[in-house]
Amino acid sequence: FNIMSDFKTRLETEKVELEERLSRLDDFLMSDKVKDIDDVQKALLGVQSTAMNTYLRCLEERLERL
Repeated sequence: FNIMSDFKTRLETEKVELEERLSRLDDFLMSDKVKDIDDVQKALLGVQSTAMNTYLRCLEERLERL
């Protein structure tokens, strides 16, 4: 029981940290600051945001199934 509880706590912490990082990335992508970086970097950050969203959905699903 304790091991599962620790595991769930780690997953919840990971989810919260990911949500915070994703929020900051998306805020940046919506800001005027994004105009200061080149198009390839901008595109890669968009891909990163999509990947982070997928990762977040996976973490949420895993937590629901515990």
